[in-house]
Amino acid sequence: MRILYVSRETPLAPSGGIATYLEYMVPAMRAAGHEVFLFTWSEAQPFQRPVSYAPFAPENVHVEALDPRQVWRICPVEAHNLFVSTWLADRIAEKVRDWRIDVVEATDFLAPCLTAFQKLQAERGAHDQLLVTYNHGFIEDFFEADQLPLPGPARMNNLCERQQARGSDLVIAPSFAAAERLGSYGIRRQVEVVREPYVFRHAEDRFAGLRDEILYMGRISLSKGIDKLIYLANLLHDVHPLRQIRLIGRIVETPFRQHDMQAYVRARLAPGLRDTVFFSDYLPRERALDLLEPGAIAPHLGSAETFSYACVESLDAGLLPVVRDGTPMAEFFPESQLHHVLDAEMRSVAGVQRQMARMLEQAAPLCAELRAHCRETLAPERIARQMGEVYDRALGAKRGRTLHAAPRRRAGIEDVTVLIPAFRPDHEFVETIDSLAWQSAGPPRVLICDDGSPESHRPWFDYASALLPDCRVIRQPNGGLLAARNTLIAACETELALFLDTDDLLAPELLAEALEAWNEHPARPQAVIPQRRNFGESAEPVLRHLLGDHLHLLENDYRMTALIPTAILRDIGFDATRRNGEGDDWAFWLRFTARGHQAAMLPREGFHYRFRRGSMSWPWSRGQNAGSRMMVREAALEMCRADPAQAQTLARALYAEGVAQ
Repeated sequence: MRILYVSRETPLAPSGGIATYLEYMVPAMRAAGHEVFLFTWSEAQPFQRPVSYAPFAPENVHVEALDPRQVWRICPVEAHNLFVSTWLADRIAEKVRDWRIDVVEATDFLAPCLTAFQKLQAERGAHDQLLVTYNHGFIEDFFEADQLPLPGPARMNNLCERQQARGSDLVIAPSFAAAERLGSYGIRRQVEVVREPYVFRHAEDRFAGLRDEILYMGRISLSKGIDKLIYLANLLHDVHPLRQIRLIGRIVETPFRQHDMQAYVRARLAPGLRDTVFFSDYLPRERALDLLEPGAIAPHLGSAETFSYACVESLDAGLLPVVRDGTPMAEFFPESQLHHVLDAEMRSVAGVQRQMARMLEQAAPLCAELRAHCRETLAPERIARQMGEVYDRALGAKRGRTLHAAPRRRAGIEDVTVLIPAFRPDHEFVETIDSLAWQSAGPPRVLICDDGSPESHRPWFDYASALLPDCRVIRQPNGGLLAARNTLIAACETELALFLDTDDLLAPELLAEALEAWNEHPARPQAVIPQRRNFGESAEPVLRHLLGDHLHLLENDYRMTALIPTAILRDIGFDATRRNGEGDDWAFWLRFTARGHQAAMLPREGFHYRFRRGSMSWPWSRGQNAGSRMMVREAALEMCRADPAQAQTLARALYAEGVAQ
């Protein structure tokens, strides 16, 4: 197979665990017979080419020079990850074609392939490549574990990482703990567990007797377990007096009143330990590894890891790892040694002390067994073989069009009706009708509901009938927008429909591209939602994609302009008693999700939305807000009744709202 790795963090500019993963994985995959390629990018100004391309062949590497300020001017959206992924999408797709790639493996970190995956899944040839996200860790997990609030841009950046995973054919988790955490975000269906590889630096067991010290390597932060390390040190000092505590890694401020991490650590250590703690701050990886002393106790108690190279590197260096249940680090322990894994909440002081005393008594044979177990289970050739088998199986299924859902009948423009609720249309309606007449796929069927407009507005309806070859106008007494929508749904005779308001426009290629996505997308989605661009009193692109995510319970995101089966529109329908501009579209898409439906995002700004300040929907009145929240509440209840596991989605939404800045 020809495999393209997409990541900003690489061995070309190493800075963390993802670079370490590629350093081990790439040679192993090449040795297994695969061809490997790299797409990366640099935001450094001025741009400098890498000194070395190892472990990749130089001709198999593309480094994109990117100036974030220039990109933002072209694509002004609030989330850095979103405008970068949008900028990179065409370039990634071009390299996929040029290099004839079979598998694209992207890190979730920074969501570099969010838009590229949306693009590749929505075009002809969508079944040619397997699109994979490797779960190296969501940034949100570290925000949560560090107990940090979420500013708006960070919340959107984190959303991109989750949505890239949801848009992938496959998500690889490097531990069962990581897979379980993905499940808590509702990402379950396409997850496979494959460990990360590791090449042991030392051939022999370096454990040479237990030392009276704690030695930790990694970032000094809450997410990496510094508060739990302090707790363990205080408990351990009573049963195994400690001479020294050495903390090697970048120091991060705390989110508490005591911001200074060094002061925080010393203040919480038992008085007899406060003068024994030493900080190194950041060191290059090789220098940090050289400081690891065989026989030292190495707690790795963090809450956000998906794997933890620091833990296995400590074991390799001859240190005794101490880990908690439910974390990826616990999976370095074979089943015969799980009794040495601390319980997740470390509830009992006396219990932890007894467990640590037993562990320290058996430190030498325990380290030997852990080392042998990890040398076998993390061997690069083993991991490469397993990854190759997973990719081969999933790629074969996708090319056979059975990865997500059974094939369905191909749809054409004759299968689509554009539904237009209309009340007192004006001259802007001419632009709307023109945008339909000039569709590259040909003029669609159009069904208009005249919702009680005065006779003076009849010429605008006549214009539509004259210009569009298959246009029908239904007239009814004024019932409001939602009643008009229900009338249109009931009268629609085609399999697919798309709503459009009388002042909005479709780009000329929108229906052709939406149909292509409907026909080609491997996931067989129940709707295709185009990105939109505002025009009128605002002109920014709106590229967010909240469907299926817990943030959709907090924020409205979509209009009703989407390609969707008429049967689903009839099933969900609209509450015609809502006549005050409530978020009916918000409630519709939440109910759409509650019924188990999925939608594909079409990464084209094909829906042009006329934006007016002071309109019925902007800004919301207090009554509109309350009414909309009632509708969202009912949709959330429906979601949880249909699938009790969705209670996790609701819990995450409550947490996200509570920590929002």
